[in-house]
Amino acid sequence: MTKTPILQFENVNLRYFETEVLRNIDLVIADGEHCAILGPNGSGKSTLIKLISSELYPSIVPDFSERKILGEDAWNIAELRRYIGIVTNDLHNSFSVDGGNLTGLETVMSGFFGTLGLFPHQIIKQGYEDKAKLALKRLGIERLSGQKIGTMSTGELRKCLVARALVHPVRAILLDEPTVGLDIKAQLDFIEMMRALANDGTTVILITHHIEEVFEEISKVLLIKDGRIFTQGEKHDVLTAANLSQVFDINLMLHHKNGRYSVEVK
Repeated sequence: MTKTPILQFENVNLRYFETEVLRNIDLVIADGEHCAILGPNGSGKSTLIKLISSELYPSIVPDFSERKILGEDAWNIAELRRYIGIVTNDLHNSFSVDGGNLTGLETVMSGFFGTLGLFPHQIIKQGYEDKAKLALKRLGIERLSGQKIGTMSTGELRKCLVARALVHPVRAILLDEPTVGLDIKAQLDFIEMMRALANDGTTVILITHHIEEVFEEISKVLLIKDGRIFTQGEKHDVLTAANLSQVFDINLMLHHKNGRYSVEVK
């Protein structure tokens, strides 16, 4: 039985007052179809994340337009996070700045409430702690359970936030620029973690401007520029030197080795 697609966008537009931020966005991501969305800073990636997370809704247009998440037009954000986990740099920064005294386990358990930490009025149901520990174990970071955020590396905190999303049986996880601030070893380690999630049945949606993050299991790639989809399709068709050079406005050479990509300036 075919599962409902994760995303179905047709002619999606979004304006901030008189500024057109996204235009004519057509995008379908099937269940199990790992996808990378690449584009330069200011291309509309952050706004697209907010459309996916239901923080924003499309602008009304005279022509037909459709935005569906898991087959539904409208979502309560708290309910949506049970099905799609979203880890952004804004979330990371919030925990890094204000959550330093939280332990790894407390950070992960806060995913049940969508809050920055745990609070006395919240009811911690039976099984929450076990599910949080299971999420930490799934990512191989059980050792961070009792460690304070303030003593964690950037990569360790980022993984705790992924585990925070995984306390729910999510069908997909969206990762926004996930290796920003990580050293080379931590970058490679995080990419391997993304691969493990993909191979474990969680649909991975990666939003980035780093081609090196596009891992082997990703099959679909979308390039976005100036609020429009430049091109999308199978990874090997979309990731070309010509396409990347146009999207990033720089003359690039593309290298592909052992399933991974890299670029250099011509």
